[in-house]
Amino acid sequence: MKKVFYGWYIVLACVLIAAAGIGFHNTASIFVRPVTEDLGFSRGEFTFFRTIVTILSAGLLPFYGKLAAKYSIKKIMLVGTSINGLTLVAYSLGTQLWHFYFIAAISGLFVNAGNFMIIGILISRWFEDKKGLALGIAFAGSGFGAAIMNPMVSHVIELYGWQMGYRFSGIAALAVLIPIILFLVKDRPQDMGLEAYKQKDKADTNTTAAKSEGLTLAEARKNPLFLLLAIALLGVSMSSSAPNAHTVPYLSDLGYSAGMVSSVIAFSMVFLTVGKIFMGYVFDKFGILIGGLALGIFCILSPTFALLALNPVAPWLHAIFLGLASTGFSLTANIYAMKFFGNKDFPTILSILSVVTALGAAFSPPLMGFAYDFLSSYTIAWITLIITGIIVTLCLAGATIMHRRKLS
Repeated sequence: MKKVFYGWYIVLACVLIAAAGIGFHNTASIFVRPVTEDLGFSRGEFTFFRTIVTILSAGLLPFYGKLAAKYSIKKIMLVGTSINGLTLVAYSLGTQLWHFYFIAAISGLFVNAGNFMIIGILISRWFEDKKGLALGIAFAGSGFGAAIMNPMVSHVIELYGWQMGYRFSGIAALAVLIPIILFLVKDRPQDMGLEAYKQKDKADTNTTAAKSEGLTLAEARKNPLFLLLAIALLGVSMSSSAPNAHTVPYLSDLGYSAGMVSSVIAFSMVFLTVGKIFMGYVFDKFGILIGGLALGIFCILSPTFALLALNPVAPWLHAIFLGLASTGFSLTANIYAMKFFGNKDFPTILSILSVVTALGAAFSPPLMGFAYDFLSSYTIAWITLIITGIIVTLCLAGATIMHRRKLS
């Protein structure tokens, strides 16, 4: 029997790490309404704790990129994800805004240890070919975890309160993360006497030269493609992060039941899960132009159907396209950075682009919350996100066309 390449076990481990380490955090919107109503916070004030997490983590992304290049990813993951599981439990003790902000600051220091960038670097070490598919499957774990956990956590909150919801999330995350990281994660294929996955029909060229092919960070930053990609990543991040934080309270405000709303969110997470695998395949099979155009269209359609959510079919269509649009949050930076700038300085370039992505995730949820607080409506926010989706489409398409012209 042909032995399975161990890199696919790494992919499996990353699926479960993303499910527990990222997917559990994707339940955050479920807590917005019960926490704010119980403790008397505004939605903008409460969702700002997520901004604290993201700002701190964004500032530390280059540090984690260097850390991953120098030290064991397995050890980094084990320490960081354990602390983040404990912070989920700690949120249950919050009674004042500063409590949530303080716990968020601790989380922000360690959240990068199990996020998309670290997973992307690990997958890039194990795969030279089929990287898009491997990344898509690995990143799908965040949607898989959220699809399972959203209805479960929502049910726990309904029965026992939001405090128990946080405790359940944290304990469940730790129960998954610690054994998976300990027993499955291996830093490099060379540690097991293996090489990175390469298709058999490709010539075995000079691997040393291949490893150093591409641009340095300094060279990449002078390239106009870097700016276009950064703008697109900011837009993709906004298109996924803001709706993921506010879809639950938005649909609840429209009169939909808690059960229906949690089902819509779970439905979105299913499409996030399947969509990451699908988009990874699309990028591998059809290239970055088609993949980028598809992603941009998803970013436009998601807020469009949110605006039409009084129609009972529209929330489900919004969920589908939100899930598909959210695939770009993790996939886009990895795939485009490797395609445009190569693997010579990939961890560092990816970490800087991940900062841009993190900034979109940091500021868009509270801005959407404050827009609601000021206007008592989400309408302007949804219209802004439609415009953002158009910008994403134009930037990704423009960058790809420029890249092709340079190669020709």
